Amino acid sequence: MMRLFVQSGPVTPNDEAHRLVEKHLRQLARPDTEITVHRLKRYSPAVTTSRYATYLFTSQRIEAAMQAEREGYDAVAVLGTLDIGFFEIRETVDIPSIFMTEVLLHAATLLAHKAAFLAMDRPFLERLHELTKLYGLYERLTPGGCLNLTIEELRAALKEPGPVIEKLEAEARKIAEQGADILICAPFLIPLLLIENGVTELGGIRVLNSLGVLIKMTEMMVDLHRMGINRGKTGLYAPLPKEELRRIRKAFEVE
Repeated sequence: MMRLFVQSGPVTPNDEAHRLVEKHLRQLARPDTEITVHRLKRYSPAVTTSRYATYLFTSQRIEAAMQAEREGYDAVAVLGTLDIGFFEIRETVDIPSIFMTEVLLHAATLLAHKAAFLAMDRPFLERLHELTKLYGLYERLTPGGCLNLTIEELRAALKEPGPVIEKLEAEARKIAEQGADILICAPFLIPLLLIENGVTELGGIRVLNSLGVLIKMTEMMVDLHRMGINRGKTGLYAPLPKEELRRIRKAFEVE
């Protein structure tokens, strides 16, 4: 038995994306894997362009991850391609914490020589390239491409997918000319749209199944953790000792 805590997007009324995410994650997971999709209460689209908005959003992710550890979950999987809270969550919880773009990049470079991002807009693409440099995999990318879409338009496309898929196909053909062998689409609403409509290739390039990679890598990291293969006690990925964490939280009056 394995219990996974998946951090998803914000709560919105009648959210079709949330229903589809839960459906696909449960289809992809092992039969004995229990998945809880946790939705954050506050969000601003400015997280793609504003460091301050990202800072405010990060605190929610940290608290949710700590809640998951207290409640006995085996891992936290962050369903969001900006990997917000990457270092902070790893400092604050001992259980495996899996971030979407990090694992997508590693999977893509195992499956293909050159990968590329296909993003919803230019700021999003630039943030993804920053992350890739952080993870040391930038040399495995081609320049990639982007559209000019909003989150609201992507949500609407879940009901009327045709026009957006056509735009993705056209941009992917341009990316193919750059020499990319595999596509990472972001934010996760794009791969969700493609999965729901049975699209596995765009412009002749294989599209990485982001939800599948996230859930399978999370299950694998739990398996490794149970075998004793986990993070060391030093370095950027090392969790803080719990007593030190409590002292820090008391000093800032968050506990």
